[in-house]
Amino acid sequence: MFFKKRYAKYSLDAHEILADSMGFDSLRSQEYLEGKIERPIGPRAPLVFILAIGLGILYLGAEAASLQLKEGGDLFAKSQENRFVVRTVFPPRGVIYDAEHKPFVDNVPSLGLVFEKNEFIRSGKADVEFIVRELGVLLHKEKSFFYEIGFPEDGDKSKLPPNIFIVRDLTPEEVVAIATRLDGLPGVKVYEGYRRVYREPYAWSHLIGFIGKVSKEDLERTPELSREEFVGKGGIEAFYDPLLRGQSGKKIVEIDSAGRETRYRLAEDPKDGDSLELTIDSELQRVSYNLLQSYTEGRFGASVVVLDPKTGAVRALLSYPGFDSNKFGLNLTKKEFDATIENSLQPLFNRAVSGEFPSGSVLKPMVAAAALEEHLIDPKKKIYDDGALKIPNPYKPGEFSIFKDWRAHGWVDFYDAIAFSANVYFYMIGGGYGDQKGLGIQKLKEYALRFGLGVKSGIDIPGEKSGFFPDPDSKAKQEPNDPTWRIGDTYNTSIGQGGVKVTPLQMASLTAAIANGGVLYKPFILNKALDAEGNIVKGAGASMVRDNLVSKESLRHVVEGMRQTVTVGTARRLASLPVSAGAKTGTAQAGAGKPHAWVTVFAPLENPEVVAVVMVEHAGEGSTVAVPIMHDILEWYFTHKSDQKLPIATSTDEIQ
Repeated sequence: MFFKKRYAKYSLDAHEILADSMGFDSLRSQEYLEGKIERPIGPRAPLVFILAIGLGILYLGAEAASLQLKEGGDLFAKSQENRFVVRTVFPPRGVIYDAEHKPFVDNVPSLGLVFEKNEFIRSGKADVEFIVRELGVLLHKEKSFFYEIGFPEDGDKSKLPPNIFIVRDLTPEEVVAIATRLDGLPGVKVYEGYRRVYREPYAWSHLIGFIGKVSKEDLERTPELSREEFVGKGGIEAFYDPLLRGQSGKKIVEIDSAGRETRYRLAEDPKDGDSLELTIDSELQRVSYNLLQSYTEGRFGASVVVLDPKTGAVRALLSYPGFDSNKFGLNLTKKEFDATIENSLQPLFNRAVSGEFPSGSVLKPMVAAAALEEHLIDPKKKIYDDGALKIPNPYKPGEFSIFKDWRAHGWVDFYDAIAFSANVYFYMIGGGYGDQKGLGIQKLKEYALRFGLGVKSGIDIPGEKSGFFPDPDSKAKQEPNDPTWRIGDTYNTSIGQGGVKVTPLQMASLTAAIANGGVLYKPFILNKALDAEGNIVKGAGASMVRDNLVSKESLRHVVEGMRQTVTVGTARRLASLPVSAGAKTGTAQAGAGKPHAWVTVFAPLENPEVVAVVMVEHAGEGSTVAVPIMHDILEWYFTHKSDQKLPIATSTDEIQ
């Protein structure tokens, strides 16, 4: 009982005894797992812990207050800048149509890659060499390619332009393959745009032109341009660029923290470019180009101009050889560009409006009209042409200055002189000889200017030259060592040599004035410009420069002489055309090599519908080189187009 009561007062279980024993042993050996015996903590430890937590909270609160109150505005602005990007939205350029509303050009949706400098710098990973290296691997291109398009070779990011269009016209499959790897290329983006596709790039290259990147000179002329857009670089694309370009819009793009574009909204709608309807017959243009290529076999430069003599509307205007307008300004490699520039036929040179050539005998109808108007000769009077005109040298008796004809013609009247291009006849009516009075150089120049030579016509296409018609003053300036104007200078000028320079366009306008009864019209290419709703925003039409150039009676005789050129003279091949025609051929000496071959024609004779000029450089005689080309052009035209009237405004009053 004694032991029983004792045990009851100090009740212990067997496992407690064993636990204490094990706990002390484990404390000594540091092997006691999770401590079976707890040791009380002193009062200081909790206070230290609570104090540390409190200080931490106070510090974080102070920092948060500083960021919110002191730097909150700046940080918010930066966050918005990083989150939203304003981008320009460029509209498709206006479509260019011919007179029958057939398009010269199409706008094709296009995908490509563009490099944006601002985003590149803002990313904080502005390493030009890295971008060039990675893009080279991605696009399978050499480093030199990227240096050519604007990336600095020395890696200096300050030399980067605002935007670099890296590649264009990617397929959707290529874009999908590339897009997944763009996150690691700061500043490189996929862009959507439109590619300009010209349907006949060579035949229309000089007429329609092409588009290209905005240059420094473009920005100086038009400050409102953006470096990202494209502008016209030649032809109609350049002349009417403000209409075709339209007005750009703005879109706000939202970008997430990973730099991905998530959504956008238009802040300003773009306005599509205006469409242009030209006076050009695109089929006639194409056929003419192909005929030039076939006849010249790619060995000579040449041009064709076709006008409506009643209005001055241009039906065809081309220069051979052309160039690939689908590549120029966008996708042309340096090698291709160098090959074009080094081509001896100068494919970029628009001969139709910029070429200043000696006219040769195609000038003679104007000289003949002037002589009749000044009552210097009767059309029936005959002059004997033995193949040369001999002028005695007043300083050296027995010596003569000889002015040759291309052959001896015998007795010729006014009509024969035009039909067979008798130089001696025109020497005499131009400069005078014996009892035959001549016009003299001042009258020759007066009538040349009246018919539009020596001045620009004002056609709506870039690059027009004024040509040149010589006189004593110009010779004194150009030849100070031999400033005296002699009778021989007048003779040479009378047959379109001796410094006379004309453009094919000027000769077409001159012939049109003869064919239409004496009215000189300003040639024009644009018929009207239309906005997206089809409203006329700009119109054109017949614009008379001057009328009554000479009397209708004088022109009637000239037209008869040009008709005989076709029936019995140097352009007899044109007699087989489906309609009657009047013509004048020309063989213009031009330094070394063969002469330039010319022919100018109007048809039908009774009611002229077209005036056409063909000029082939350094190819030989007009009658054997230019006339066959002209024959095939007009035969096609009057076979395929004689029953079609191309729409054209006849006066500016019709378009308001």
